[in-house]
Amino acid sequence: MRKTKTYIKLFIILLVFFIVMFLIFGINNIKQSNYQTTLLIGNNTIWNYNKNKWINISTRDSIEKLNWKEYNIYLDNKEFGKYFLWHDDKWYAFDKNKNAVKLDGNLLAYKANFKMKFLDFSKKQITDRTYVDYVLEENDLSLSSQFTAFYKFDIDFDNDKNLEEFFIISNAFPFDFNPEKIFSIVFMVKNNKVYYLYNDISNNRESLNGCKPYLNGVLDTNNDKTYEIILSCARYSVSESIDMLYKFDKEKDAFKIVISNQ
Repeated sequence: MRKTKTYIKLFIILLVFFIVMFLIFGINNIKQSNYQTTLLIGNNTIWNYNKNKWINISTRDSIEKLNWKEYNIYLDNKEFGKYFLWHDDKWYAFDKNKNAVKLDGNLLAYKANFKMKFLDFSKKQITDRTYVDYVLEENDLSLSSQFTAFYKFDIDFDNDKNLEEFFIISNAFPFDFNPEKIFSIVFMVKNNKVYYLYNDISNNRESLNGCKPYLNGVLDTNNDKTYEIILSCARYSVSESIDMLYKFDKEKDAFKIVISNQ
């Protein structure tokens, strides 16, 4: 009898535990799986989020199904409005009366079953080179390196009421100087620690080699109350840019790429 009562108590404790865990995590997972979005970056990158998974959309038939849908459009990280989009090598925008609307700037647009949150940001000059020099040394790059991109952003990326610093340094496309190595590095500094996002270093000294990164958006792409980063990397001439969606992995204490167009 005592063993039976003990088993019943253990069963009740386990049952309560699983119910609590389901209420904490299960319901959130179910809610999360219901969020859907289609994200457009520039003219050539299309990502779709559905049932907690991201996929690239690249086939002509799939792209055509996105035509004449109304999207929330941002240009150069500024809200532009809701317009209908149509794709033919590039995206064209139209109002409700099918009047053409000019898209002037870096395009980031979405269609989703939730209101996506964006963080505002703007370029700032780098006045303190402490972390830049640390990163250069750590990557065996000269402290006297010249740059074609050298700026930062201050963003409260993790909603802790403190600004994190995001640095972008690059010497890609050096038309007026000849570096030993071509590099592009993007990193965040938080609590005096450096976190790398993008780190590309090449011994190929051709001036057209490399990829110059730029911040395309900081937004909550899947309504999970945390922000992701869209980092794009421009390549020379007509080559399509590389687009990457980053999130911060708390368990690994590092950024990781969720999806890329490569």
